[in-house]
Amino acid sequence: MKEIQVVWHKVPDTDCVLSAIIAADYLEKKWYKKATPYIQGELNKETAYLLEQLNINIPETKTSFPEGTNICLVDHNEEFQTLDNLKELNVEWVIDHHKMKFETPTPLNMRVEPICSTGSILYKMYKESGFEISKNIAIMMLACILSDSLLFRSATTTKEDTILAEELKTISWIEDFEAFAMPMFNEKSDLWDMLVEKLIKYDYKEFDLNWTKVWIWTLETTNPWYGLGRKNEILEWLEAIKQKDNLDFIMLSIVDIIWEKNTTIVLDWKDTEILEEVFNCTAENNLADLKNRLSRKKQVVPDLTKYFG
Repeated sequence: MKEIQVVWHKVPDTDCVLSAIIAADYLEKKWYKKATPYIQGELNKETAYLLEQLNINIPETKTSFPEGTNICLVDHNEEFQTLDNLKELNVEWVIDHHKMKFETPTPLNMRVEPICSTGSILYKMYKESGFEISKNIAIMMLACILSDSLLFRSATTTKEDTILAEELKTISWIEDFEAFAMPMFNEKSDLWDMLVEKLIKYDYKEFDLNWTKVWIWTLETTNPWYGLGRKNEILEWLEAIKQKDNLDFIMLSIVDIIWEKNTTIVLDWKDTEILEEVFNCTAENNLADLKNRLSRKKQVVPDLTKYFG
């Protein structure tokens, strides 16, 4: 039997980290002698909190593997979000819930569904295979759903996600979703002691939109002033990153989980013009109200893709 390495995207969030750990368990049950999850970047506080609560060790960090290594990509499929030497590796699996931009020289196993979390997909895969789900695995699956859906507030939430979460209540022994989710969100929101260069890379993704290099940051928080109170520091770093990486557009959205509101920090006049046209808003003092656009994947990236297309 073969071995496989399970990896998530370079800027990890709760869904990608826990889903990789779950996927490793699934793949060992299904086909592989050994499946090992690896980390590519520093965990955010929400994810670190959950691993500590579940008594799970933080996986080893690796950004490349020897040529020909068998790989499973979890919660991503775009090349610039993943391993440095992906083209040298044998991608056997992709488990994801994002738009597809992926090509391999040989066939592979792929499970992609338009639901709110990769954890949701994995729960369905366990059920379809008839695999027993332990309490810890169920808690991780539920955490994925609640984190990515922002406790069912995000536009990415589907009816199926809510049904799956309800099914996981019994297995996870978690009856009160809000009581479980709010400590997670509060951990993720505690950003005052974080260096600003880490703050603005807390949850960012790079996109190639028709040869246009775009970086979109998102800070999901129960206290937006953790970020807004550091606007001037953030603007300095956004400018430095935009120049260093030769970006065409950059934005940082601070998403208030409680009040379901997106306040976006925009850097310069060029980015302001794009933001105002794409989202039909007005920016003043480098801030724009994007109203209830809580989901980068569903409510931000599609409009920017259409604009730059």
